Amino acid sequence: MVSQDSAPGWSNEKAGLCFSCRFVRKVESSRGSIFYLCRRSEEDPAYERYPRLPVIQCSGFDSDPEITRK
Repeated sequence: MVSQDSAPGWSNEKAGLCFSCRFVRKVESSRGSIFYLCRRSEEDPAYERYPRLPVIQCSGFDSDPEITRK
């Protein structure tokens, strides 16, 4: 698996907690813009589908153990 650190536009500073959350999915538009989809929003309307970044506090945050940190 490729580290999310190495993906363009994918950084801890820009995404905040979303960077290391197991419920996030990085979505890239055809124009190259990057969005962070909260998959918790699929089942719970209390979570924004595309939260304003950086997310610094989230009750649904769950750390992804597969994230490789530098």
